[in-house]
Amino acid sequence: MSILEKIVANTKAGLVHKKAELPLEQIKLSLESLDLPKGKFKDNISSKDEAIIAEIKKASPSAGIIKEDFEPTKIAMEYESFGASALSILTEEDFFMGSIEYLKDVKKITSLPILRKDFMIDEYQIYESKLIGADCILLIASILTDQQIANFINISKKLELDYLIEVHDENELHRVEHFEDALIGVNNRNLKTFEVDLDNSVRLRNLFKQKNIFIAESGIQSREDISYLKKNNINVFLIGESLMRESFN
Repeated sequence: MSILEKIVANTKAGLVHKKAELPLEQIKLSLESLDLPKGKFKDNISSKDEAIIAEIKKASPSAGIIKEDFEPTKIAMEYESFGASALSILTEEDFFMGSIEYLKDVKKITSLPILRKDFMIDEYQIYESKLIGADCILLIASILTDQQIANFINISKKLELDYLIEVHDENELHRVEHFEDALIGVNNRNLKTFEVDLDNSVRLRNLFKQKNIFIAESGIQSREDISYLKKNNINVFLIGESLMRESFN
């Protein structure tokens, strides 16, 4: 079983407990009473010539613990001060040491829109994302069927959440390219082997002829990397580990 398969299996098991503690119908009732605003994630990153989605994460399966003195709200304020266009926050608990509490806390202190970075496999998580203050959700093509992606997009639209579909190869890109309103993200890290190849974004960008916002994810270490990607018609970047380690230059 790959790391990705283990994460998905673990997520499924965790959802059983979540649904018992806070049923979906209760979340829906809360959303009806709160009347939360429309997500501004897509608007924020589409209005700039260069947009950075700055990621907040404590750990990952490939890197282990990235930042020991982990203070999500402090990190968010630093990201906002240097000009990030949006935030990405890991909420997966066991493999990335994330928490929905991190997202809720950051939402209180920032004006930046937030992507909930997690492994969405159930509609419950989409409603939950809206309730905790996310502006955008992540849909990973490799762990979802075409029908699941379509269903999750319909729910996201109903909740006025933006949605980023993550792909890793040409086949996955072809599966999702007809979703005109989707943000398309290419993860340069292979989630099965965890190897990183920055040219994966470039290769898929050259194959992609639609007008969706196109995002390069993972493996971006420097301004030089950004310049290289911009030369290849990519101007939105999700940067995580190098920012968390303060090694981006």
